[in-house]
Amino acid sequence: MIVAKEIREPEDMRKESRIGRITSKRQLTIPKDFYEKLNLGKDVEIILEKDGLKVKRLEKIEESFDDYSDLVLKSVLEDGFTDKDEILNEFRARMNMIPFAVQKLLLEAREYAENDPRTSEELDKELFGED
Repeated sequence: MIVAKEIREPEDMRKESRIGRITSKRQLTIPKDFYEKLNLGKDVEIILEKDGLKVKRLEKIEESFDDYSDLVLKSVLEDGFTDKDEILNEFRARMNMIPFAVQKLLLEAREYAENDPRTSEELDKELFGED
C-alpha cells in the first residue's frame, strides 16, 4: 500500500493572516506583530499580484554595497555643469533618483519575466549553454 506523506512547513514558516481594514484614504494598517517580525521600516515595497497585494521590506539602495556616486558625478560633469553649487545640486538630485530608477528596473524585469514564454530549462540552456 502506498501512502502519501503530508509535507508540512516548519512552525515558524507557516503563513499567518489577519483581517484588515482600509480607510477612506486607502491606508492599510499593518498589524504590529507582522511589522515587528518582518522588521519593516517606514517604507515598504508593495507588489500587485494576480489575486492581491504583497508587502515586502524595502531594501534601501543606501544599505547596499553599490555606490554609484562616481558615475553620477561623472555624468553631471559631462552634462556641462560648471558652477560648484549647480554641480552639487544636480549631483544630489540625481543621487536621490537612483532608488526610483532601480525600482523601475525591477518592475520592468518582473514584467518581462512574467511574459517570457521560455521554460526555466530553456533559459538555463540559453544563458549557460548547458543541457
